[in-house]
Parts: sequence; C-alpha cells; structure tokens
Amino acid sequence: MIYQKEKKISFRERIPSLNIFLFLGFNLSLISILGFIWFNSAIEKLV
Repeated sequence: MIYQKEKKISFRERIPSLNIFLFLGFNLSLISILGFIWFNSAIEKLV
C-alpha cells in the first residue's frame, strides 16, 4: 500500500512539469508566429 502511494505521487509530480514544458513551447511558437506576421506587416507599411 505504501509503495503504491509513493509511486502515484511521483507519477503525479512528473505530469505537471511535462505540461509546463508543452505550455511554454506552445506559447513560444505562438509568439514567434505572431511576431513574424506583425514584423512582415510593419515592413510592408514602411516600404
């Protein structure tokens, strides 16, 4: 019983860290895509 509880806790602790990495990766890709589009539109307005 005790061994199973410890295993569940370690498994639960591992999942949020993975979610944080996925969340950060998604945010970075989204920001880079939006920034690229904004940068292109800004250049078109200047030229």
